Amino acid sequence: MKPKRAPARPRRAVAGLAAAAAGLLMLAAGLLWLTDRAARPPGVGGPFALTDHLGHTVTDRDFRGRYLLVTFGYTHCRDVCPTTLTSITLALEKLGAVGSAVQPLFITLDPARDTPAVLKQYVAPFAPSLLGLTGSAEAVRQVAGEYRVTSIVHPAADTVIEHSSVIYLMAPDGRFLAPLPSASSGAQLASLLLRYL
Repeated sequence: MKPKRAPARPRRAVAGLAAAAAGLLMLAAGLLWLTDRAARPPGVGGPFALTDHLGHTVTDRDFRGRYLLVTFGYTHCRDVCPTTLTSITLALEKLGAVGSAVQPLFITLDPARDTPAVLKQYVAPFAPSLLGLTGSAEAVRQVAGEYRVTSIVHPAADTVIEHSSVIYLMAPDGRFLAPLPSASSGAQLASLLLRYL
């Protein structure tokens, strides 16, 4: 009598497990990057030319003289991105006049869907100073590479992008100052920012 074969796993379950594993690896890499100075790349950031949510072309040089809080994500993101932007909004409110020295930027990783019009609607509930940035696929790839952002499209749903989630604090002269944890509350983020402002 032949032994019965175990039922084959559905492809969707396997794809889901692979995506979950990839997400955990990216989260682990982000945490290591935050906690280990030796793991932090020295050359984070660089020149860019993108389109803001009002349709204007902006470059990194347009923000000289201000601190930048740079985050990457996409408008279909249901958890990390809106939570991070809410924390930034609350932190800037808590900082009051001091927070006016900070320019928050949200750079999409999904430029095909995240047009200026889509970004304009998405950023509206957050800090009034928040700029949503998009551009060509190549321009977005370039700036994501400059900030060492990792991202993959979820194999089971192309509207889901697994991505590293770090808030990059940049100095007024464009230098990278520090990675800030995206899971920080508004109060925690305000406290961290006060160390640099």
